[in-house]
Amino acid sequence: MAGARHGHSQPQGKQDKPDPAAPPPVTPVPPVSPQDGDLSDGILLQGLPAPWKATVLDLPPPAPKAHAAIKSARAGKAKGTRKPAPAENATAGTKGANQGTAIGNRVLIPVPPHMGIAAYQSGDSFFIVVDNAEPMDTSTLRGDGIFSTLTVNTMPDATLIQVHLPDTRQLYLSQQAEGWVLGSEPPPGADYGDRRVINPRLGDGGILYPMRRPGRVLSITDPTSGARLFVGTSTTDDGGILSLRQGEGYDVWPTKEGVVVAARSPDVGMRATPDGALLTWSDKAVPDGGTAIYASDVDLKWLGLQNRPDQELQKRFHDATLAAADSDPAQRFARRLDAARAAFGIGSFVEARGILTVALQDDPEEISRPDVRFLLGATELLCNDVGDASLLEGPWPDDQQRATQVWRGLYLTSAGGHDAEAAHLLARDFTRLRNYPANVRDVVLPLAAEEIGRYGSQDDLAALNDMPADSPYQLAAAFRDLRTGKRDLAYAAFKKLADDRNPLVSEKASEQAISLDLAGGNITPDAAADAFGSIIPDARLAGREAIVRFLQADAFMQVHKWTDALTAIDKAQAASSPANETMAAPLLFQTLAGVASAGVNGTDQNGLLHDAAMLGAHLPELTPGPKKGEILVAYGKMLLTLGLPDQAAQILSQAIPMLDSPDIRGMAGEELASADIERKLPKDATDALARTDDPTLSDDIKASRRRISAEIALVSGDQSAALSLLNGDMSVASLDTSAHIHEGKGEWAAAVADVRKIAAVQIPQKGPLTKDQQSIAIRLASDASRVNDRRTLDWIADRVGNRQMDGDNGRVFALLAKHVDGALAESSTPP
Repeated sequence: MAGARHGHSQPQGKQDKPDPAAPPPVTPVPPVSPQDGDLSDGILLQGLPAPWKATVLDLPPPAPKAHAAIKSARAGKAKGTRKPAPAENATAGTKGANQGTAIGNRVLIPVPPHMGIAAYQSGDSFFIVVDNAEPMDTSTLRGDGIFSTLTVNTMPDATLIQVHLPDTRQLYLSQQAEGWVLGSEPPPGADYGDRRVINPRLGDGGILYPMRRPGRVLSITDPTSGARLFVGTSTTDDGGILSLRQGEGYDVWPTKEGVVVAARSPDVGMRATPDGALLTWSDKAVPDGGTAIYASDVDLKWLGLQNRPDQELQKRFHDATLAAADSDPAQRFARRLDAARAAFGIGSFVEARGILTVALQDDPEEISRPDVRFLLGATELLCNDVGDASLLEGPWPDDQQRATQVWRGLYLTSAGGHDAEAAHLLARDFTRLRNYPANVRDVVLPLAAEEIGRYGSQDDLAALNDMPADSPYQLAAAFRDLRTGKRDLAYAAFKKLADDRNPLVSEKASEQAISLDLAGGNITPDAAADAFGSIIPDARLAGREAIVRFLQADAFMQVHKWTDALTAIDKAQAASSPANETMAAPLLFQTLAGVASAGVNGTDQNGLLHDAAMLGAHLPELTPGPKKGEILVAYGKMLLTLGLPDQAAQILSQAIPMLDSPDIRGMAGEELASADIERKLPKDATDALARTDDPTLSDDIKASRRRISAEIALVSGDQSAALSLLNGDMSVASLDTSAHIHEGKGEWAAAVADVRKIAAVQIPQKGPLTKDQQSIAIRLASDASRVNDRRTLDWIADRVGNRQMDGDNGRVFALLAKHVDGALAESSTPP
């Protein structure tokens, strides 16, 4: 912000030339620095030329709601009282002893909330123009540091605050209840880069600089350059103009707040309207409105946009192409860049990218220029190459950061994954996108509107209050209605738009109508999956096949049709779409977790084999982490059940390092130890338990791990250690292992005690007996007969009763229990 610089940039490699729009250098009158405690003439009425004055040109017609407030304020002024700040602006602080005092690197300017200001830099001074709708108390306005040069000049219609800038540092302006704060650092607790800016647009009879609550329009003489200025003030923090605009007979200067126009022609004028300051030209349209509406160098210079009729834009492209073809080597890249910008302006994005690509092949060093990289990133985005469009992420020069953010929002919209941020960036400059030439606007504005409608905050959604009536914007409005609780209204709009001629609109509307029907219980998940399947041909034409298949997969998952869901996800990933990365991963994790759970809990061997095969095919696609680790554990258990201990051990060994839950690690260690036992590797099994041990394991897991330790001891030949580990464990698995040990040692009474406990749990008193239950009954009868345990034989015979057993099982059981009751033996023998 040094000198007469106004935010415009020079092409690299070019020598700086005098800026025709910059104010001529004028030696400023040295300001007088106030001494501490001296608030007399040292701080007031110093630093400006004697004839300086301000003239009120116009003030906005009061809105009906504001009329009473203004009338009340004037009445208060007549009585010598000051109108209190509105309730929404009230804070704990109040005006009084603290008003106007500096706080570190900030100074408070006590401007009432109904008085407008504008702020700009000229030469080496920063100016704040305050329109004095009523007298302003500046008696205690003082500063230190950089603000020690602060001077105040009061006039009947305006107050001018001036700060001398000794270097290129920026000043920051923000509004609070007590007034405006001017600082040499960004205001605390706020992202200054997220501040509003004024995006001009063609208005009725001129160029409108929109403001939420505009102030008066003043005419002043710039103290530094002597230029005649029109100053449009704002009563609320609307930001300013980002870049210098040079028009026919006028220049629009960069501002921190409000609008400042240096008039070089008597035909140029400015008047206040309820919507903002309106720049006029002898009561006619401003002749260069096609470029003047762009308040950013990014739009006007980097992208080369011009808001002109198609015929003129086509001629511009034709002439630029011929000039590029006829250019000499020294001017070749510049002429090609002009041609690429002209192609971009008529919506020929592929051609613009081609011209840039060839130009950079011949002059690769030019890619270091920010304007070239930005234009290339924008063309890649609009050619649907999201990967190369990442150029729009920057970095960019500090003075262009704010202007680049709307295109970063467009990039994030296409890339996915940052939708709330993208919606906010787009909502902040939605009116700027509306000013784009139709060929560019018709591509980017619907994209922005839909992103805001889908993901914008309540404040962001306000950007959609004034949109074109075309169907893409009706779709965005339907998303907004859905977000704001107007479900019936949104549903009706989606159903209507499902028949729209625009295939992209109709497909998206169909998606939403089906999703709302499913969420509302109007259709079943199976019916929703079929409905999504029916619109896949349209989705493919619209470039949204992947998204629809993901929605179909989600419907299948709701009814645990994991195979169908996985098939839909596979087909979605095969379709080229930016949605793949952001949507596929969570759905794939959830589906594979469902497959794993079904496989572990299932009993069908063929189904288990199929589920294991599906898991094995998709596991490489999962990102390593706890979720993948849990799926690997389930997969390892399935392999172990299928009799593949070597493969199970390999998978479980991969899973354990990924797990972060002690209990899940403990269970994975059990499964790995079981696999090692089957592999006849007891030492490896012991190591698996040791590596996954944790003092915080639950009691159930600790008991289960003791059973695995007992199995290890048994395999190692230490039956005593195994029995010791199992002592007191009443689980079926422990009792079974203990009984086997006693049976192997011929300790039949102890074996009977264990097996009887198993039978009491496993054999029901009524109903048919399964093969496993029949085996337990025969086992108990066999062990009891070895020690002639009549009581146990009576018990098991009574437990079985006259229920039939399969094949020879009944005959064997009858033989073992015949000495108990011959009639029972006879009834249990098949005829």
